[in-house]
Amino acid sequence: MKLFGFFKNKENVTFRIAEPDRQWVEDNFRWLIKVFGYPYRESEQILLSENYFPKTFTSDRVSIENIIKDLCSLLQIQEEKISFEVVNDIRDSYGLPYEIEGKPFETEFEIEAGQYKIHIANSLHKHPKRLIYSLVYEFIRIKLTDNKLQYDTGDDTDLFIYLAGIYFGFGVLLSQSLKDTGRIDDGFWETKWNYISEMPNEIMAFALATYSKLIEQDSPKWKDDLQSDLKSQFGKAIKYLADNPSELYDKQELEANELLKLAYDQYLNNDFEEGIANLQKILFLTNDDVMKADVYNNLGYYSIRLKNYEQSLSYFKNSIQIIPDYGYSYDNLGYALIQLGELEEGKEWLDKAMETKNNDFAYTYRNFALYYQAKGEMNKAEDYFKKSFESITDTVDLLEYHYADFLIKNGETEKGLEFLKKAVEKGEPEAIEKMNEIKKN
Repeated sequence: MKLFGFFKNKENVTFRIAEPDRQWVEDNFRWLIKVFGYPYRESEQILLSENYFPKTFTSDRVSIENIIKDLCSLLQIQEEKISFEVVNDIRDSYGLPYEIEGKPFETEFEIEAGQYKIHIANSLHKHPKRLIYSLVYEFIRIKLTDNKLQYDTGDDTDLFIYLAGIYFGFGVLLSQSLKDTGRIDDGFWETKWNYISEMPNEIMAFALATYSKLIEQDSPKWKDDLQSDLKSQFGKAIKYLADNPSELYDKQELEANELLKLAYDQYLNNDFEEGIANLQKILFLTNDDVMKADVYNNLGYYSIRLKNYEQSLSYFKNSIQIIPDYGYSYDNLGYALIQLGELEEGKEWLDKAMETKNNDFAYTYRNFALYYQAKGEMNKAEDYFKKSFESITDTVDLLEYHYADFLIKNGETEKGLEFLKKAVEKGEPEAIEKMNEIKKN
């Protein structure tokens, strides 16, 4: 168990933290950065509001289904992977006296064949905020598990989840759940509860301040949503870090991260050449293997969108060399080869993408459809296009465009044009070019 040695001195206006505790926080942040990269400068902490939980706030009654939908969106986890079961226990029996020793069961998940099932105590329906906090906690664990991270280190695992929560943007929410006490009395039956987290305020404040330094925000807006004592500690921790800088802050990595975001914004605007130029700059700045793999994959993908398929191949192979189970690069490599007419080699990479289980099924199915279309097996191509549409969790580039091409070549011109119009509405330059060609003819 990690024993925190923080200094308690209410008379002291300065922030003090024992060196082992500071090292524990920074070592864990360093590990998260190694896996997920630096957070962006504009990163925010997620608040319990309609802006971040739109589905949850659609009803006055808190719905587990809606909370799960919002958390899947916030943490980019496929909804299809998540199910839940509400569990009844003695707390649901009215008029039956009981006392719970130790930490009461609230939520827990189990995993089987890549699917997560969350068990949720029915009594949490009486405490909606606690229900949301508990599900946030489970989803952070699921996010780590989904990325195949061995985070269970024993007694300090719960404390690490708080740090990971801060990194993923849920620090303010989790800080509001460090303490939960109350009572309900209906005139006949009284229920009391008292929950105190193992995470000390001082360590939570230092972790939040460390995160703020990582995104270069000494006075973030969300600090006002911290409870008063934690907000005070946070301010002191920020000053402490200004006087005692951390080795975590690497200007080159921060700059590389900002260029990655800029390149992505350029991609969204179909400015692929400018995106490639900024991605290439990153390779001279970063020593982060995860970022390098992402950059090479994106260089290849942006090249694909410019129809430079041959050039894209080496980028995808560089990405896979860094991260051998990078499913997206396998997928993109397969797509590029199919476009080059190397059908069987392309299919081999698509099969490998499926094996990694780190792929986006909608993209993989789209690419299989293109393989079978090129082979002249139209029924199989149709089946895979259908699977692709059914597997969409977010927008899929060029899906409508390729399906429109498939339909038009199959003689279903009217239906094909409908899908081509959808691709044009998405602003895809390939679709716009194709539509202009059709109008000319």
